[in-house]
Amino acid sequence: MNLGEMAYYSTDYLQHHKLRTFLTILGIVVGISSVILLVGLVQGLKVDILKQLEDFGPRTIIISPASATGSAGSGMSSFVPTKGKLFEKDYERIKRLPDIQSITKIISSQATLTFKNESISGSVYGIEAGLFDDTVPVEVDSGRFLETSDRGIAGLGHDIATGFETDVQTQSSIYISEKKFKVIGVLKPTGNSFAPMDSVVFIPFDDARSLFNNSLVEGEISAIRLTLKEGSDVDADAEWITDQLMASHRVTNDTKDFTVITPKFINDRFTTVMDLLTLFLSAIASISLIVGGIGIMNTMFMSVLERRREIGTMKAIGATTEQIRNLFIVESGMLGFAGGAIGLLTAVGIGYALIFLFNLTFVFDPLVIGGSIAFSITLGLVSGTKPAIDAAKIDPIEALRYE
Repeated sequence: MNLGEMAYYSTDYLQHHKLRTFLTILGIVVGISSVILLVGLVQGLKVDILKQLEDFGPRTIIISPASATGSAGSGMSSFVPTKGKLFEKDYERIKRLPDIQSITKIISSQATLTFKNESISGSVYGIEAGLFDDTVPVEVDSGRFLETSDRGIAGLGHDIATGFETDVQTQSSIYISEKKFKVIGVLKPTGNSFAPMDSVVFIPFDDARSLFNNSLVEGEISAIRLTLKEGSDVDADAEWITDQLMASHRVTNDTKDFTVITPKFINDRFTTVMDLLTLFLSAIASISLIVGGIGIMNTMFMSVLERRREIGTMKAIGATTEQIRNLFIVESGMLGFAGGAIGLLTAVGIGYALIFLFNLTFVFDPLVIGGSIAFSITLGLVSGTKPAIDAAKIDPIEALRYE
């Protein structure tokens, strides 16, 4: 009995037990499709965020008064200050770096925003007009952005402008912590979480100093943002900044009270988190594959029990122990392959549906797809090995007596 005959014989048997075959395959289908879908969604999320990271700027550095273990926040620094402070003297010290193309200091805080008797909470950034937009790409939807001579003027991110019952228009007045500001411009939506322009109110730096004076010590600032010249070594410059601030703050690398954020810093942190998330979700989805493997093993044991006389007959007419064993291994492998193939088709169908219906980014990773199919076949072969060995050991005389 060759491999083709084994496959034909097994196919014929499985077709005569359609419901059992379907239920056995279903466990593998659920497991394979779950793994491909979850990994595809996570990889799609990774692609989206890396695309946003490109907008962050490959030569951008942000200095934040936060430890590297600080929790993510909504401020320009992307970290909630956990200890330490930055001061204007730090800003002046860093400005000595020869590779700087542009640099700005920022004061940021949460404040109550009031428009037409409606109040919401929002982030307020005090910026150096004319310098800030050199380090952050600013696209204005209406009006204009802040200029150096402005006072009592505000520029609104898209989400802030549309966050009230009535959209805020240019030339309107908005109150920030009960102080009146004239809206000079509204920005276009960016959707970028690394440069959260959409959910921010921008005001002149001196106005922010006056507005938040009670919560700041003398000379304190919230963050420093800079862009390096083309061709600069970002990592080397970031290390120089770190050394300068460590000396100024009199801290060591283990006790430093600030974070120097570079594109590589964000990418490394993000990649680590996404890889762990992918591993975790894949492990969860793999549980259904294990259940599917148990289902195949159970089905094969039942098949061996039902076909004892058949096995005895095959042995009586000359089938060898190895042929009987291989017959059942081929059958279990076919169950695994069928489950993997249908699971793949199911995942592809759902993946494209998510793309077209919800505009999600979904990544069909060839390694994941190929690995899932290979794993499903291997799972089928392994699950069927013990029943196949038991079938091969059946005594033909005893089997022919079996009712």
